[in-house]
Amino acid sequence: MFQILEHCDRLDTVSLPWTMLRYGSDEDWVKLLRRRRNGTALSSLELLAVDLKQSHTTDHSRQMDKKPLDSFKVSFGQLRKIKLSGTSNLMPVNDDDLVAISRTARLHDIHVTGTTAVTTKGLVALGRASRNTLRVVEHSPLSDDGFKHPNAVSTGDGSHLCEEVVSCPNLSSLAISLPNICRDVFSNTSIRWAGDVQIRAAGICRFGDLKQSTDAHNAFFDILSQARSLIQAQRIKGVELNIEIFVGHLIFEPAKALVHADLSVGELLSDGSWPSWQEPSSKGPYGQTGQYGKEEQAYSCISEGEFVEGLQKGYISF
Repeated sequence: MFQILEHCDRLDTVSLPWTMLRYGSDEDWVKLLRRRRNGTALSSLELLAVDLKQSHTTDHSRQMDKKPLDSFKVSFGQLRKIKLSGTSNLMPVNDDDLVAISRTARLHDIHVTGTTAVTTKGLVALGRASRNTLRVVEHSPLSDDGFKHPNAVSTGDGSHLCEEVVSCPNLSSLAISLPNICRDVFSNTSIRWAGDVQIRAAGICRFGDLKQSTDAHNAFFDILSQARSLIQAQRIKGVELNIEIFVGHLIFEPAKALVHADLSVGELLSDGSWPSWQEPSSKGPYGQTGQYGKEEQAYSCISEGEFVEGLQKGYISF
């Protein structure tokens, strides 16, 4: 395949199987990524991964890794967009690969979706390398693996993940999954976020799990308030911003003070007295904190006030 691509002298965008990152040599990748004599270069790279039959994963001939990313000659500096889609049971693209790519990357767009092999560690490495050029980030892991990190609040070197998110001055489009969030993720009014922004989180900074602590609940409601302040700040600048926050099985829409969830258990526990108002939701039950394969009931929409009442009475939980 590399030999075929070598003859495409105006190739701008390419989608390849993830195994090309294992089976290709450093020279193969140098030729694919370098600027050509006519001045053009590859700007967009997508690596597509799938699970293979067990017989393929145990075949030693398929487990070859030429480690092209270990070579200093391989540079991703010409790329503007990288997309990793899917996961695999054979040598998947992982955090170490993204850290290696980040050594030379200056990206505009990062898309990491449907994978269990990449965590926030790899995503942060790419983001830091492209901090001043990054415009779009999409990170939707396939499972809880996407939330794993050496430290749920920081990147392991003392920096705060929420601060990392807002430190990219040109970032305008964001859909990201983080281990935990706090109000800091919405505190920078100089950001350029616009349109729909989705933040998925497993918990709250300093508290972790939201299920047990009233203080954690209060911290989360403070996050919603801070999100509203950011939306208003953008509106004053003439920028429409819509923020959705996914926590557990809940979807929060701060601008409208609405919560989207499966309310069936709460209705049973309250003998039908809660909530006093609801309407069908078009937002659920997909994508809880970036996870798939769920079997929830259809979602309904209630006010934040109704949610707080249900939370206090034990009709609903985070």
